[in-house]
Amino acid sequence: MPLAPTAPGERLVQLDVLRGLALFGVLLENLQHFVVPSYAAFAAGPDATWLDQTALGAVRLLCDNKVYAIFAFLFGYGIALQMRRTESGFVGIHLWRMAILFLIGVAHSMLWDGDILATYALLGILLLPLRNRRDSVLRSVTVGGLVAPSLVFLSLVAWAGTLDLTARDALAESVAAHTYPLRQSSFAFAAFTLGLASGRRGALADAARFVARTRSALVPALVVGGLCNIAALPLLDSPGQGSLSKSGIAIEVLLAIATPTLAFVYVHLALHLFTRPDWSARLRPIADVGRTTLTNYLLQSAVGVAVLARTGLGPLGPITPPVGIVLAVALFAAQVAASRWWLARFRFGPVEWLWRAATYGTLPPLRVPGQGR
Repeated sequence: MPLAPTAPGERLVQLDVLRGLALFGVLLENLQHFVVPSYAAFAAGPDATWLDQTALGAVRLLCDNKVYAIFAFLFGYGIALQMRRTESGFVGIHLWRMAILFLIGVAHSMLWDGDILATYALLGILLLPLRNRRDSVLRSVTVGGLVAPSLVFLSLVAWAGTLDLTARDALAESVAAHTYPLRQSSFAFAAFTLGLASGRRGALADAARFVARTRSALVPALVVGGLCNIAALPLLDSPGQGSLSKSGIAIEVLLAIATPTLAFVYVHLALHLFTRPDWSARLRPIADVGRTTLTNYLLQSAVGVAVLARTGLGPLGPITPPVGIVLAVALFAAQVAASRWWLARFRFGPVEWLWRAATYGTLPPLRVPGQGR
């Protein structure tokens, strides 16, 4: 089969719906870091109300880590679909795609330091040696990626006990600085490998079948993941976060359980709604955001940094967590409308089109047939 970009008609709508919903969650999570002061800093201040605390807790409880896990899972799933469409030449084209994505990520990181694209590109390259491995191997790598941060913490705690005070303090400072990126990268690669295995089997190709097959796991996942998530929440702002302590280890263990289980719950519930005709019609506009994920992700950062981080919306003063949630909903609604308008006229999002053109060395048709100038 020749190497070529995916035509819009070949896309699975349910995957684009999941991408769009995940991007909304990413916006909710990132907005707490765009604003000055951050949600956490504001909520810890004297002007914070119970509503501010509740809104911050809701964002963390519902979004933190889980939405990025879904995002990463879909990234790995998409790579599996690309493998299935190509009989030869996949390695070269994949390396080139990841190189371009890395450059986009580097450029994005100059705008905002919360970029994930460069990391995804590097981790995407690491998937190549695993692309033809058995599902059992991929599942083992998935589990390894989830437990790795906890094992690293246990090892560092044991090592710290053998050091003098000065060396231990230096180690603790380094651990605190690198805890979050280590966890994010490890969890992302775990989700990549699970997505790769799922994509090879076409696990989400039939949404109704997936929902039926996984229904029995929904309640246990919700209970276990929910309890671990709730238990981890008060620890996130404690001195133990990222520290060489029992609470630091507890955070890693709790998140290693809560993140994948609740991500599964979200995917299951979203696909359950998608299989219902009434809800499917409501969710389809979100699929347009999913088809233009890269463009919309970069736009969110541009708006967040240019409008919120630098100006703080001027006379409105600090953006509280409840106001931030309202702004996130408004921005995402605007993205849904803009994506729908754009895709009625063009086949790809602007950044997606540039990425495809650079990847395949040709300019794919941009305008929808019949949509002239």
